Amino acid sequence: MQPQKLGFIDALRGFAALYVLVYHFSLITTPMATAPRWLAPFTGLGGTGVTLFFVVSAFTLCLSMDARKEDESTPLLNYFLRRFFRIAPLFYVWIVLYCIRDKIVFDDVHSLGEIARSVFFVLNLFPGHEQGFVWASWTIGVEMLFYALFPAIFWFADKIGKAVALFLAALLVRSVWLTCVSHLVSDQQVAATYYNFSLLHHLPSFAFGVVLYRIYRLLDFNRAQKLGTGEMLIATFGVAWLSVAYGFIQIDTFEGLTLEAATYGILLIGLAIKSPVLFVNRVTRFYGKISYSVYLSHATTLFLLSRVFAVIYERFPDVTIAYLLSLTLGLAIVTTLSYFTYRYIETPGNNAGRAVIRWLQKARRDSMTSATVS
Repeated sequence: MQPQKLGFIDALRGFAALYVLVYHFSLITTPMATAPRWLAPFTGLGGTGVTLFFVVSAFTLCLSMDARKEDESTPLLNYFLRRFFRIAPLFYVWIVLYCIRDKIVFDDVHSLGEIARSVFFVLNLFPGHEQGFVWASWTIGVEMLFYALFPAIFWFADKIGKAVALFLAALLVRSVWLTCVSHLVSDQQVAATYYNFSLLHHLPSFAFGVVLYRIYRLLDFNRAQKLGTGEMLIATFGVAWLSVAYGFIQIDTFEGLTLEAATYGILLIGLAIKSPVLFVNRVTRFYGKISYSVYLSHATTLFLLSRVFAVIYERFPDVTIAYLLSLTLGLAIVTTLSYFTYRYIETPGNNAGRAVIRWLQKARRDSMTSATVS
């Protein structure tokens, strides 16, 4: 029996968003808001929060598609409408804000081509432009391409064996893609960057999310809970992650993204079986709800607060105190802004998508009724 409450999904989204924020905190502040030496190894892995986003994204898409496929007359159309209205409204607002910011702060005006690549979510198809001008928006380019492929992936990987086959095929495709990129793009530095931020580089992470969903559907939750399987998996994740962060386990011989996805997969299944309040609570679920807003707002917000953080570092010579005070202040401001954009942009956008779906369904019913009467 599967648990009815899926708070662990929101908690994982919240963890991913906050981990990416912590990772970027030192990188984008000028002068750098340095993390204390004892914490730096952990914060240095914060970029892997993106892999967690991708894994959770595929998992939740499967969950949503399965839940709705029997209840809607046009599930494919509704799926694409939901994805568009989930991502586009907030992203479009930030495109405008970045155009204003970059003109004021950097005296830089973005071309119509640059703006169009972001507006139409195709930036990931253009080597040298794959990162976009909205900071961290490369993930949106990757996500939107995956959304386009997902219905076919979900249709194919309807069994655990097929899902594993898909994952293995994605690993092979990634290896071939690495070779192809170096031949397709003449500038090898551009080619290397493009490969790192491309969909096919991250496709195995999405595919692994599908594998996790199929495992989730097969779990005997009552038995797993009695055996303490959830606690075992969560503890395994914690030990493995800290061991990697602090160098107790060397992973140079492993493919990094695959190891990240596998490790986060252990945590996901562990939390699905058992959700300790330490991990799944009102705070982590709250950040999961606003995670998309946190992701898009944190970079510019922290960058613009750089001078404030510099003052804090001047006033407090102890790096740990200065870092924690700065991070707390930055997080408080990002949280406030993100809640505002979640409530007044994300939520209305999602509601608009639902309204469009209802309108189309009503129009379809009316059309069918008219055809029957005539």
